Amino acid sequence: MYYVLNQLDKQCCPLTHIDEPDMLKRATEMMNNSKAMGVADVCDPEDWNKGNVKINTVYVAEVFNTRHGLQQMTQEEIDKFGLIDDDIAGTREERQFRLWINSLEIDGVYVNNLFEDVGDGQIMLKVIHKINPNVVEWNRVEKNANNTFKIGINCKVAEDALRKMKLTLVGVGAEDIQKGQKKGVLAMVWQLMRVHYLQIIGNKSEKDLIAWGNSCKGNENMQIANFKDKNLASGVYLVNLCAAIEPRAIDWDLVNTSPDADDEAKGLNAKYAISIARKLGGVVFMVWEDVLECNQKMMTIFFSTVYELHQESKGKQ
Repeated sequence: MYYVLNQLDKQCCPLTHIDEPDMLKRATEMMNNSKAMGVADVCDPEDWNKGNVKINTVYVAEVFNTRHGLQQMTQEEIDKFGLIDDDIAGTREERQFRLWINSLEIDGVYVNNLFEDVGDGQIMLKVIHKINPNVVEWNRVEKNANNTFKIGINCKVAEDALRKMKLTLVGVGAEDIQKGQKKGVLAMVWQLMRVHYLQIIGNKSEKDLIAWGNSCKGNENMQIANFKDKNLASGVYLVNLCAAIEPRAIDWDLVNTSPDADDEAKGLNAKYAISIARKLGGVVFMVWEDVLECNQKMMTIFFSTVYELHQESKGKQ
């Protein structure tokens, strides 16, 4: 991680203590470097050295959110590679859905490329089973799917299981899984992800989540009707959701509440809201661009995550 930080910002993150034999001191210097780079304080050196997967994942995600080191593609590059806006959005969703699947900690499942790895049907079947253990007909599954015909059978079993869950499969199905068709795979995995998060919060509806969000202090004049509502774009609404969980976690000097805030200020608000949600213990896969774009899918997940944290905090109180 020392080398990663150094590559992102050599001035704030020198390799001065890379050979420090004391692991705690080395981790402390690493955290100091990341703070100098602007990374929020979401992890302490002792936690890092303990190797806690969730805490370390939150820290790495915060580093990526602060300074991902990726250069925005120029229009010339987009044209050269034949990309369109939908492809770019699809790539972002692929990453978010892939991270979600990996976070489920399913035995034998680790996704490196969503579209390629689901092709044999096995991963999709295991994810479905994780969300609903009663819908996969395992007696139909080909365990040694070593040819196209057997793979097709497994993908068909996955499609049938999704239909048993009453998910919407208009124009998509087994063939999309087997061929790794982007739109079809994203549509199916998104619905599984949505079901999973709604299960976590006790099968509350999106209407319930919106009602809760609108009731949070500070959102009185920013009421939303759905997860595409433009009132979400400033990021302030999301910060207020986090404040409902733990008001002391918010440094309001870092939040631009002006109704005339520009996109840069809104982006900073969005980054701060995501950072606070992670610091409170939420596993958040969205990026700040999703907030400015009012990405309905990622807003659903963010609301579900912070709502769960809110219910947990009420229980502790």
